[in-house]
Amino acid sequence: MEKLLEAKSLTSILLHEDSLCDVCTDDEDMSEGKQKRDRKAIVYCIDCRKNMCKQCYGCHQQFKLPGTHKLIERNKRPLASDDVLLKFPETSCVWHPDKCLEIYCFDCKTVVCMMCYIKGHSSHKCSDVKDVAGELATQMTTDAWGIKARVQDCKSMLKKIADEERILTYKVKRTEIVVNEIADKLKQLIDQHREEVLAKMTTAQTRQLKANENVKQELERQIVIMQSFVRYSDELKQKGTACDIAKTAGKLHARGEELLNFDVEVNLPIDYTSTDVKFEATLSVDNIKRVFGILDMKVVIKG
Repeated sequence: MEKLLEAKSLTSILLHEDSLCDVCTDDEDMSEGKQKRDRKAIVYCIDCRKNMCKQCYGCHQQFKLPGTHKLIERNKRPLASDDVLLKFPETSCVWHPDKCLEIYCFDCKTVVCMMCYIKGHSSHKCSDVKDVAGELATQMTTDAWGIKARVQDCKSMLKKIADEERILTYKVKRTEIVVNEIADKLKQLIDQHREEVLAKMTTAQTRQLKANENVKQELERQIVIMQSFVRYSDELKQKGTACDIAKTAGKLHARGEELLNFDVEVNLPIDYTSTDVKFEATLSVDNIKRVFGILDMKVVIKG
């Protein structure tokens, strides 16, 4: 996997970036004071991991055995990462860097070099890595197809969730409209009923206050009559002669008995009434909720 990623990265660099010769650059860094040469690279050596111009490429071919190093022509198109991957050297053993991995151990499920096979895997079931590569590749293909099926399952689930979200959004919007309509209607009915109740109370209050005013006027009249009788009696006693007192005593006593027998609760010439106001809500909070409506939501656990 690391080699595949490295091949893709190198392919991208070789396709999109023009590079100068690394060998010339290294030589100029070591030799100070010489004029620099800008030579465009024409090949890339996988083994040396360097870009080389035409001149350095010729020297490279003289000193290296032909075919021992893998070269990539930079101006060759199309340049595929698979072709670059084929030019990469065989993977070396981490324990024996000079040895290539060429034996597959079925027991350990790993690839080893010949030296590792002799030291630790000779008693295991092993085979040439090239012989088992096809079978392992088939297994990889089978696994990949199975994983693709699981990917499709995930995509189907994503689509199902998206459909459910659309349905939920639609239902929430529709329910919100219904809830608001019912709430507005109930508000209107409540406001109308409130105005009716307040109007009834105001009318009753006005009527009672008017009746009370008539009663109060009658009571004031009775008070004036009684106080006048008391003042007249006092003046008669203080200023009248014996003859005056004797002459009017009988009538005053008769009038006094009438006033003494006056019962304010019974003898008022007009009816006296009182109004009591009491308001009691006939619906509890739960009843109001039931009248408004009940929301039913269910969360279903799937899977």
